[in-house]
Amino acid sequence: MRLRSKQDFQLWLARDVEVRDELRELMGADLGVDLESLDALESFLLARYRDPGAIQKLGAREVLDAAARHVGLVMLLALDGAAWAIDLEDADNVYYRLPVIRLADGAEECPLTMVTAALDRRTGDYLRGVVDSYA
Repeated sequence: MRLRSKQDFQLWLARDVEVRDELRELMGADLGVDLESLDALESFLLARYRDPGAIQKLGAREVLDAAARHVGLVMLLALDGAAWAIDLEDADNVYYRLPVIRLADGAEECPLTMVTAALDRRTGDYLRGVVDSYA
């Protein structure tokens, strides 16, 4: 899901509601946008994917994208001064061409990598723990 231009990033942002609605339909439940919704999302992902590689396969990438969007939205709402951002300049940046949440202090967190890390750690509360640590 690496984006190539500011226009790609803007188009990606513009599809947010549509993609998250598709995730809600897939899950069969409304997630809400609070910190507890991260636990529900993580539970769904852990039940569906055995490891990070499984969600990165063709056909599952859309779920990864939708999950990352939800994590990002929760971060935006929970963390003062948080905003979506993307680095299209520094190819050495680990998050190069990936949407990130940039915090008021300049720290960055990539919701996509948070989702794959949650599948790797398999704790059930990893996503909320990361957001709580910033709050």
